[in-house]
Amino acid sequence: MRQELSATLGDREVAITVERGRDGRWRVAVDGGPEQPVDAVEIRPGTWSLLVDGRSVLVDVDRRPGAIALLVDGEEVRVELADARKRRLAQAVGAGRAGARGELVRAPIAGKVVKLLVTVGAEVAPAQGVAVLEAMKMENEIRADRGGTVDAVHVAPGQSVESGELLVTLR
Repeated sequence: MRQELSATLGDREVAITVERGRDGRWRVAVDGGPEQPVDAVEIRPGTWSLLVDGRSVLVDVDRRPGAIALLVDGEEVRVELADARKRRLAQAVGAGRAGARGELVRAPIAGKVVKLLVTVGAEVAPAQGVAVLEAMKMENEIRADRGGTVDAVHVAPGQSVESGELLVTLR
């Protein structure tokens, strides 16, 4: 089955077409470009091994409200995925992202809190960093999805956290 998706990365929107062939391989086209064969195997829940153009890529997927955080080669990428037809319809009737604020920001991976980037009472914009975690000798900035006002900070620098542990509450 062929699926048309709209992916939002920051302020950039990308059209993606995905189709799974009978051979189990995926064919992916980005922004109307040529189809690219992709082998994808879930090696454990939330972790995928991809083979794209002869290159192996390990991707950790963290589903969050309103977005997906991908950890690719040590870099976190936030992606909003939507059915392209539904997104076009929502834009046509004026719907969208207006107004939604407040969230629970959780650790996408286990690690050590290196730095807090916010304090209680601070205003946080969507996609603004709230903390820095160190995992596997790499620093990862953890960002808010929707933003809001910092209601509580649940961790301190130097503290170890598990995946899914609450870092910051925004209202």
